[in-house]
Amino acid sequence: MQDTRILYAEPCVSAAEQEQVTDTLCSKTHEREYQINGQTVTLPVNVNNAAMLMNVFTVNTAKAQALIADSGFKVVEILPGKALMQLLAVDYRENDLGDYNEAAIVFPVTTPGESKPLPFFGALSRMMRGQLGNFVYRMPVNQGFTTHAGRFIWGFPKWVCHVDIDFGPKTAFAQFHDEGHAVFSISAPTGGKTVAKPQRAPSLAIRNKQAWKTIGITEGEGLSFKLGGQVPEIGEKHPLAMVLRNLGLPKKPLFSLSIRKAKMQFDGPEVVSIGEPFER
Repeated sequence: MQDTRILYAEPCVSAAEQEQVTDTLCSKTHEREYQINGQTVTLPVNVNNAAMLMNVFTVNTAKAQALIADSGFKVVEILPGKALMQLLAVDYRENDLGDYNEAAIVFPVTTPGESKPLPFFGALSRMMRGQLGNFVYRMPVNQGFTTHAGRFIWGFPKWVCHVDIDFGPKTAFAQFHDEGHAVFSISAPTGGKTVAKPQRAPSLAIRNKQAWKTIGITEGEGLSFKLGGQVPEIGEKHPLAMVLRNLGLPKKPLFSLSIRKAKMQFDGPEVVSIGEPFER
């Protein structure tokens, strides 16, 4: 069952094949080319069609910071004592890495050397404009190849489990289960017609005792946004569900959003020692 620490031993991608260890199956062959378990991946990686939904919550700052303390990052406060956390899910339909589902637990953070945003409007403004780093605490997926690729190329904390997404005409639902135990289920409104303009945003991760920063560009059609939203379902036994409960969930999100057809592009990462500032 999934470890809750920042620095943890990655599980094998296939329990039936114990040799499925990412760093023994992957290599970087050129500046922008990788061999991932026998397949070539060339940067940038493009996503031509994905459906996504997100809930954003306020959580206890001290508890959130204690959870990610070993990352070297600082959670962003929107109000005194209240930090931000995102639960999200993405259905990758047309993607250089294949067709798969993904969930994530994410904390907007500042990195070493970055200034803190002003409370509330400053934090929300920087987050919505893609000017805050998004620390990916966990990123479960339902396919093995993207697990290897996400770990080796960008440092993302991926492993294989069950992520189910239903993107309906009025509501999107996502469920994340691991080893038979529920972790979270979220929902968001759909049916919007707003266009999401291209936005650059940094994703952050910790792997192999290093900090990784990747700039992604996201745009899309069919953006739906709602203040508040439906209270998520949180599991009662899984370690990650216990983490979410300790942070104050289940409760109503600050806001919910979805994008019916998103396009994304991911380039290579910048990698530094934990606690060191990024150069770009």
